[in-house]
Amino acid sequence: MAKVLVVGAGISGLLSACYAAKAGHEVKVLTYGLGALTVAGGIIDIFGYDEQGNAVADPLAHIDTLQKPHPYALMGSKRVSEGLEAFKELTASQNYTYLGDGHTNHRVPTAIGSFKPSGLIPPSIDSTEIFKRKKILVVGFDLLKDYYPKLIAKNLQHYFGDTKEVKVKNIILHNWPTGKGYRDVSALDLARELETDLGRLNFVEQLKGHVDEDTSIILPPVLGERPELSAMIQNELEERLKTKLVEVSSIPPSVTGLRLDKLLRKECMDLGVDIIEKAQVIGYTSVADASNSLKDDKRAAASKVCKTLITGGFGHTHEYAADAVIVATGGFFSSGLVTQMGRMFEPIFDINIPVPQDQKDWSHQYLFCGKPQPFASYGVAVNENLQPIDPTGEVLFTNVQFVGRSLRGYDFCFEKSGNGVAVTTAYHAVTQLEEVLKQTEALTASLY
Repeated sequence: MAKVLVVGAGISGLLSACYAAKAGHEVKVLTYGLGALTVAGGIIDIFGYDEQGNAVADPLAHIDTLQKPHPYALMGSKRVSEGLEAFKELTASQNYTYLGDGHTNHRVPTAIGSFKPSGLIPPSIDSTEIFKRKKILVVGFDLLKDYYPKLIAKNLQHYFGDTKEVKVKNIILHNWPTGKGYRDVSALDLARELETDLGRLNFVEQLKGHVDEDTSIILPPVLGERPELSAMIQNELEERLKTKLVEVSSIPPSVTGLRLDKLLRKECMDLGVDIIEKAQVIGYTSVADASNSLKDDKRAAASKVCKTLITGGFGHTHEYAADAVIVATGGFFSSGLVTQMGRMFEPIFDINIPVPQDQKDWSHQYLFCGKPQPFASYGVAVNENLQPIDPTGEVLFTNVQFVGRSLRGYDFCFEKSGNGVAVTTAYHAVTQLEEVLKQTEALTASLY
């Protein structure tokens, strides 16, 4: 049993921790903040658009056409498929089922009345019935922030034309506990209300008479906060209204993302994973740092083995010993990568990331220009084991792996591949962990 440290508590970090614990390792997660699931949706985009911006019909088939260093190409479509299935099995074990097989992109409704491609989705976001039924009722809530049902309805009517009837119905909250005081209300407030009998009763009472069996309802993500209750709430409301409910993808705060975050944290707890909050990793020590007896010719090799991670804050530091480290700190939006004038680097291990010296060359002139942005593909270079490497392909740290957004070689936003890479690299890292540990053991033995 190895001591595995996972840095970061986003989707890739929590999944890495779950898989490593399932493999029998002692796992600690060091996290300084909440992962991106709290602001991003809990849907798994695998691959939505190719480099020319064309929609991808079969994500797994398209992965076979990709070149290294794209993370999917490093793993191969077979391993990607295995990672997706492992994710579905894990979430299903917590009574939260995902739809999809990796070969099809679902059309996910958005909060502006459009549809985006996504590979794996919870049933509450399945839009199949929207395309089958003749009527759409866009449901809003009178005090809900950042949700505009009239805009959604207008864009849906433009999308479907005369083939569908699109209407809007606003639910009044004055009879709900949430609506008392008329403060701003978030989707999370409503999700908690719909977990109560009274909340569901108020919802049904205000909608019955406005829907029938030929209607599909589009609503914000409010079908429960807890993942294990979401399907029950959806099924009960659909049965009572004799219609189909479809949540739009995330609006902040992300209820669908929070469901997945709660699920993964519960799975970690059930598996005995120790999640250490407010633990900002500021550095590391290597075997070379810990030994005064090494000769100079072996000190360089010893520096490739991470011995501890150092966390800091509130005027003190703490060291955590590790046999292996999985880094899931994200990209530069979450400070997993740091940018300076003419430079980008990974801050824990001070790994330099090659970028153009002139920052004007990091991006196209316009952010939404219809093609991938160069800066989006900058990240840590890794080998097939997800170990960091230098420009010659030499492994920098034998017992360290990188997963998720910090990897180079892909534009998660343009491709619509972000959570797909996060999910599958987490699985792949743990699958390759035994090989990484063998390499580390052999290297360490050669030093003495």
